[in-house]
Amino acid sequence: MRAGRGPHAARASFRTDAPGRGGLDGASAESLLQMRRALGRQLAALRNRAGLSQWDLAPLTGYSRSTLSDAELGRHRLRREFWLRCDQLLNADSRLLAAYDRIETAAAVLEQRAHGPAQQGRERGAAARLRAVQPGDRDCEPAPVPPGPSSRVAMETCPHCRRPIAVLIVPSPSPSPSPPAPAPAPPAAPTA
Repeated sequence: MRAGRGPHAARASFRTDAPGRGGLDGASAESLLQMRRALGRQLAALRNRAGLSQWDLAPLTGYSRSTLSDAELGRHRLRREFWLRCDQLLNADSRLLAAYDRIETAAAVLEQRAHGPAQQGRERGAAARLRAVQPGDRDCEPAPVPPGPSSRVAMETCPHCRRPIAVLIVPSPSPSPSPPAPAPAPPAAPTA
């Protein structure tokens, strides 16, 4: 049966990565769906290679058999912990986890691009609010928010949970020039 056909095709179209949902265009959403299906096929192949049925593997992961089945068909967007458990149980050498992280990073980048200028405006406002509460000298006014392209968003991996995160990079304001130091006094004339 071809992808997108059959009794479960309508069910897949209700996911947040389906065209017209979640701010993604149709082509991007379809590529994410294909990536999730490829990850599911990889999970099914590893499970079969280990000689386990869905009924055998599901309780080991802490998820139901139907959830495992949906994951293998690419129809269910599961948490990273699920893929970590499957990766460990099937001795996949972090292949499942790496594929999951690539998919989630791609989804986050596409989502960020879809929001465009409106999101950038919200980010500039958030940066201004963050600067207003930065530790340090509370007597001085917060620096004005630099316009436009000086702030940017970068995708990184969280060092704690290893999930992809969007990091707002805002350049720090240039320090105000300090007043010049007073000139040293001329040496005193020797007295006789």
